[in-house]
Amino acid sequence: MTVLRDQVINLFKALSEIINKFLALLITMIAAIYSDTGNDLFMKHHKLMMFLVLTIVLYFFLVIIGTILQPYNRNFVPIIICTMLMMGSAVSVLALSIISPTIAWITLALWVGMFIFVAYFCSLYEKIKNWIEGHIARSSSRLLPH
Repeated sequence: MTVLRDQVINLFKALSEIINKFLALLITMIAAIYSDTGNDLFMKHHKLMMFLVLTIVLYFFLVIIGTILQPYNRNFVPIIICTMLMMGSAVSVLALSIISPTIAWITLALWVGMFIFVAYFCSLYEKIKNWIEGHIARSSSRLLPH
């Protein structure tokens, strides 16, 4: 009973830290909007900044889902990690494209390299291939008459 209780407490502590970081980032972005330079940035690059905010929200959503599912479903966690890497790359490239497009492209190349490494390390390709083959085998067996 205490092992389960400790797992739940650790899960809530991790979720609390994630939500605190998200709220701090969100409050910082709101404060930036109301500063003169931040307001100019949001007015000049409105679509880019809205996409940046959206990807940050999606990233933290995936972090929370990955944290919740980690003790229960270990097969789903590598997919969430790879999706988080894609969201992280989108956020960094969007943020850096305002400063310098060259640095943004270099950062994107580094993120893609990291994504490929993680996907290879987690053998994500094999898992997806096996899932597709299993799904095809199940659907074809349903179509055949018995």
